[in-house]
Amino acid sequence: MLSKEEFIVLRHYLGEGISKTAIARKLGISRMTVYRHANSDKAEPRYGPRPPKPTLLDPYKDYIRGRLKIYPELSAVRLLGEIQKMGYQGKYTRVKDFVRLVRPRPPLELERRFEVAAGEQAQVDFATFRTDFGIVYALFVVLSWSRYLWVRFFSQQDQLTVLSGLHKAFVNFGGVLATVLFDRMKTAVARSEKDGKAVFNEEMLRFAAHYGFRSLACRPYRAKTKGRVERAVSYLRRNFFYGRHFRDLEDLNNQLEKWLEENANTRLHGTTGEAPCQKLQEEKLHLKPLPVDVYVPLITLGRRVSRDGFVAYNGNEYSVPDGLKKKEIEVRATLEEVGLYQDGRCVASHLVLEGKGQRRLDPTHRRQSKPDPVDSPFEESGEIIEVQRRPLEVYEGVLR
Repeated sequence: MLSKEEFIVLRHYLGEGISKTAIARKLGISRMTVYRHANSDKAEPRYGPRPPKPTLLDPYKDYIRGRLKIYPELSAVRLLGEIQKMGYQGKYTRVKDFVRLVRPRPPLELERRFEVAAGEQAQVDFATFRTDFGIVYALFVVLSWSRYLWVRFFSQQDQLTVLSGLHKAFVNFGGVLATVLFDRMKTAVARSEKDGKAVFNEEMLRFAAHYGFRSLACRPYRAKTKGRVERAVSYLRRNFFYGRHFRDLEDLNNQLEKWLEENANTRLHGTTGEAPCQKLQEEKLHLKPLPVDVYVPLITLGRRVSRDGFVAYNGNEYSVPDGLKKKEIEVRATLEEVGLYQDGRCVASHLVLEGKGQRRLDPTHRRQSKPDPVDSPFEESGEIIEVQRRPLEVYEGVLR
């Protein structure tokens, strides 16, 4: 019987017109073998798979298949214990490999992309970042249709930060979305009902009514519900934050603003195939107009004036005028200003400081006093008393 290689060479020689006698001599075979293959239409022989070698597991394979068909999550360790009771003497690794090979695989779940109309939805979330100057929090707002991204870093993630950030994002977009989808952040969601429905806090409901959008919360433990903002967080970590250095919060936000303008919102988006900044121009036609009136939150806090005339709020200090009769101050913060009130009267107003550890001093809050001359008279009981000059020796004698 010819090997595969000999058969191929024989066919080649026949095709070249070499005589059958010469072929037989070259291959060391009889002429009858050459004649038989020349007159045969037999195809080129192929190597088939070697028959599997018998193993100790063979008698138990049907049992394992049957168990996995009914209970596909059974572990290889569990099945090993069962077949050992039936007499299996082999190793665990062979059972594990066989189970991996024959375990029924669940049908592949195709993710259904949730598409929205232009102007329909924005997704909001916080993300924590660690810098050389401390931990900061990035507030993300992504337009679901155009994928336009707005981000800002803050030193805290309180309710006023969320409201202020949303206000700035709407201004940046040029309008308001129909719905805003939140993660279940405590600054927006007060609690969850038994059926999982989110109950928003009163401040967020007032804010949403003022701007004209509907507040929605993603389903618990379902990150894919807000997949656009989740991917935006990952994109910012890889393409902006990683490998950069920042002096402080102001420098971080300055670099971020440039990156958003030159990279994030001008690149061709992988899903839409268009630049988000171009898509935003189309989406603006579907946005609601910004409200005319300024939103004033109902966030009031009681504070005390420090000895040097400052009031602390959100990690920063704001000055109050000299000469206040009381030390108690009521802080009424808006999205852009911090108002300081006493007995219902506004005694000071400052622009909100970003970051922490900063002071804002209004120069008009400090009285400019001139020092008294050394020889000036002073009043006592209505009479002017002259201060008598004495030589220094007199005081030295007193001390002695």
